[in-house]
Formats: sequence, C-alpha cells, structure tokens
Amino acid sequence: MLEQVINQSKHDLTILIPGLNGSGLELGQLPRFLEAAGHDVLIPDIPGYLFGSSASKFNSWVQELHQIIDAQKEIYSAVNLAGISMGATLATLVATQRTDISSLVLMSPVLKYDGWSVPFYRPILDFFYFLGLRSWEYSEREPFGVKNIDLRRRISEKFKTSKVSEVGAASISARHLHEAKGLMTSVKNSLHNLTCRLLLIQSVEDDTCSVWSANEILERCKSEVRRVIWLGNSYHIVTIDNEREIVLNEVLNFIAQTSAVEKHAMNPTTSDNRKVLKLRAGYE
Repeated sequence: MLEQVINQSKHDLTILIPGLNGSGLELGQLPRFLEAAGHDVLIPDIPGYLFGSSASKFNSWVQELHQIIDAQKEIYSAVNLAGISMGATLATLVATQRTDISSLVLMSPVLKYDGWSVPFYRPILDFFYFLGLRSWEYSEREPFGVKNIDLRRRISEKFKTSKVSEVGAASISARHLHEAKGLMTSVKNSLHNLTCRLLLIQSVEDDTCSVWSANEILERCKSEVRRVIWLGNSYHIVTIDNEREIVLNEVLNFIAQTSAVEKHAMNPTTSDNRKVLKLRAGYE
C-alpha cells in the first residue's frame, strides 16, 4: 500500500523516505506543506525498512525504491527524492545508481553514528552481532534527536503507550542496524556517482551523527548544483524540531525551483529564460 496524493496533470513528484524503522510521523508537516503548494508527494512502504516489519537486507530496500521510482516515472516527468536520517542515506544510494532523479533532498544524512549522544558501547554491539548474538535491540533514549524540551517531553510520554512516535520506533533491532551499516558503506563507496541537484540540511548540534557525514557527501559528490543549510538550534530530527519552519521552506523552495528548471528543459520556448537561468545560478 502506498500513501499517495496524485494528480496526473501535475508535473513533479517528491518521494519522502522516513528514518530507519520509522514512519511518516518523522516527516512532520513536510508532506502536507508540499501538497498545499501543488507538489505531489509519495511516502513509500518499504518492507523490512519501515516500522512494522522485520528487517530485511538493505539491497532489498534499494531495489524496492528503484521499482517505485520506475512506476512513478511513467506518470511524472520529474521525480525528486527526499529523506531524513537513514532515509536520506537510502535516497542517496539510489540517486547514485540513476540518472533520472531531478533533485535529492537530504536531511540529517547518516554515514556513521558518531553524534554526541551515541553511547560509547555502540561499536561493541556490532561485535556482538558478528559473534552471532543478534536478538538484542537498541532502545531510543533522551534526547530522542530533538532539542525542543517540550516536544521531547511529549515524545517520552508517548513511548510509554506506543512503540513508534515522531522520532521513529522506541527501539531498533540488531538486524536493522547491521543492514544500515552495509547501506552506509555502500553510499560512501558511491558518492562519486552522485550528480543530481542536491539540497543538504544538517544541524551542527546533531546528536546522532556529526557534521562529518554531511561534509563527506558535499566533498565527494559530483553535483553541479548544490545547496547546504546549517542549522544551529536543532538536533537530528530537523523536520519537527525548533527550526522546522526553515526546513519546510528550504525544501519547498528547492523542489519548486527544480520543477521550474525541469519544465524549462522540456519546453524552453514557453518558459521565462531569464527566470530559469536565475534559479540555476542561485543554487550553484
């Protein structure tokens, strides 16, 4: 089943990918915000990746997303990918394997878990997995990727009665984390193939991953058009934290400008050439 709002007369589709073992709740108001501005949105159901199903191999997540994109390319002339956390990492790998992605929006992408709230024993868990001890789960804990104290309190209360919230699942299985490690390695080895338009939004206080991941992507990708937004008052889940309005507007502006550029490329005789050239120049 796909959560989708489609009007086939529209031009572009943005596929939004939540974090590992998460749900659409992590995206906050972003789906509705894009829809209200006239952009179609799809939150795909990726078995073995999202909350509610046992973990599967990360290659199956990649293939599922490729199949979803192939199907939507029959309807839309422009398909954008956007993801948060490990969803951004997954989107990145798929974008490195295709040439038909119009733009890529990465929010708090993860290439390694090195944030300030990650416990010192986190690497030991990988060693346990290697030894065959794989029944454990990693439980989420304060600050839950959120700097806003009131929101953090509400999330803590929600986890008392629910297994999933706006910051993802209350716990992540060993298998999910193992497959995520493979995904991160594949992305690091493929960044030189990333060429599509890129928007990267990263908090400098991210508690899950440091700015190293964002810098690695920016330094190694080949995207000619790239924009980076550094946030100073949020943690990992930037879509719902203190600077969520900045995130919403930056994503919308980037998607809208991508759409304008794509429309001009399809039919340059009916486009305002100066406006499109200005859009391109503003993001280079």
